Amino acid sequence: MKTISPQLIITALISVATMALVPVLVSSVAANEVTIGLVRVGIACLVLTPLLLWHKNFIGLTSKDWFFLLLIGMIFGLHWWTYFYAIKNSTPSLGALSLTTYGIHLVWINWLVSAQRPKLSDMFAVLLCFCGCIIVVPSADMANQVTQAFLVGVFSGLLYALLPFLHQRVNHLSTTVRSWGQFSFAGVFFLFFWPQTDWQLNINDWQLLIILGVVSTLIAHTLWVKVSTELPPILVSAFYYLYIPIAMTLSYFFLNEPMTTPKLLGATLIVISCLWGIILPALRKAKKS
Repeated sequence: MKTISPQLIITALISVATMALVPVLVSSVAANEVTIGLVRVGIACLVLTPLLLWHKNFIGLTSKDWFFLLLIGMIFGLHWWTYFYAIKNSTPSLGALSLTTYGIHLVWINWLVSAQRPKLSDMFAVLLCFCGCIIVVPSADMANQVTQAFLVGVFSGLLYALLPFLHQRVNHLSTTVRSWGQFSFAGVFFLFFWPQTDWQLNINDWQLLIILGVVSTLIAHTLWVKVSTELPPILVSAFYYLYIPIAMTLSYFFLNEPMTTPKLLGATLIVISCLWGIILPALRKAKKS
């Protein structure tokens, strides 16, 4: 069995911690969803584009490659917009929780893709996640703004779950090229909503946006690519779901968001269900091989 270095574990923790800053930063900055998205993708593209041009990474890309890069970028852009909306219109922890339902989306998308009948354990994971979602929302009334925002976040989780399947269609391209396509075409998506941007921001808002762009986009995503490539899939899933307790802790201490018993219970059910849905199939696959 390959030994996992302590440096890689530390890298994973740093990556998750920097990603967990996103809900708190998005909630704190006065900029709206479109402005946040444009700044984040803009910073990423400013760094990645010159590197790819220098190494001539665009040479040889086919029309099919460009189509999938466009599709990935557009879905990623919509994912970001809906995620930011969920955070802005609910709370940082509820926004983070709604996104992490992506683990359950992965389960049923995999059922469709692989045409396999779901196991009883998979169905239980979906049910557990559903119960967690019902517990964390403040009201079953669809007119409730927080409930609406949470559901938008769940949709964002669905979009996030679609991305790995699309990336697999162009896995012959380097991670850097696919990352560039994801960010750059997400930028095109946000440009469609340019009239909604608001640049009347103070110095503190710009500082938060720069942190979002540099720390929580470039650094976090780069480190996560390394971690998700070198660590076993089960450990990757386990580390990812540290996102929730870290995001909720940051929100509690820095934004004074109350952590009620229903919220903590629902969060626990969602995290357990998603880990269950991801890890058990991986264990079954490992057992067969």
